Amino acid sequence: MERKTSLIGYPIVIIITIIITFLVIKKCDNPTPPVDPPEEIISLNDAIELYSEYTTNRSCIIKAYEGGKDSIINTLCPSKRKPDLNFIPSRAFHLEEEFLEQYLAYIKQVTGDTVKVSGYRLYLGNYPDSTNLRDGKGIRKLDKRRNTIFIAPTMFHEQTNAHRGFTFIDKNNDGKVELQFIEELLESGESPVGEGKESQDSRINTASFFSFYSTSFNDEISTIANELGGSPPY
Repeated sequence: MERKTSLIGYPIVIIITIIITFLVIKKCDNPTPPVDPPEEIISLNDAIELYSEYTTNRSCIIKAYEGGKDSIINTLCPSKRKPDLNFIPSRAFHLEEEFLEQYLAYIKQVTGDTVKVSGYRLYLGNYPDSTNLRDGKGIRKLDKRRNTIFIAPTMFHEQTNAHRGFTFIDKNNDGKVELQFIEELLESGESPVGEGKESQDSRINTASFFSFYSTSFNDEISTIANELGGSPPY
């Protein structure tokens, strides 16, 4: 009985050994090609210089402004906020890998084959001294008054020869979703929803991939993400 078991076992071991050897050799023959660093990579010394420049020329001004210490700054930039002498400006933002993967997949889903995404733009913002944003998004107590960033995909706009951030909205409340470039709206601070204004270069045929999709915003399929983890606090 033992002799018979050995005769059966040897071929199995040999087959497994051959398979493993083949896979190892194949992996060695087709190694993963090295990835060249992007041109945008900078050295640690350069990063320290950028951070220090912000500390000297930006962070201290923000702290003085939020603390109400500088009458000139407060005269030039009047605010209804009460002074906060303990305010600490944000200095970094954390992007979790899971968020990046989900966000990129989401953008690919809502843009489909109709919109060619050329990149992603990060915008600087500042949380108001309140508990919610305009559309009800909650603001953590520790984030009030702090700087933040939000991100949006871009597409190349031939008329302006620029990569412009965009989102999708039902601007005319007619059930037709349009691509909307956001830079001018961000500068004006005005919402385009329900105003009946239509930019000639903003309308795009989106019915094919928006008919099945819904979001928490009744008039918008937003591509804009926030709450990316500002610090301090860490």
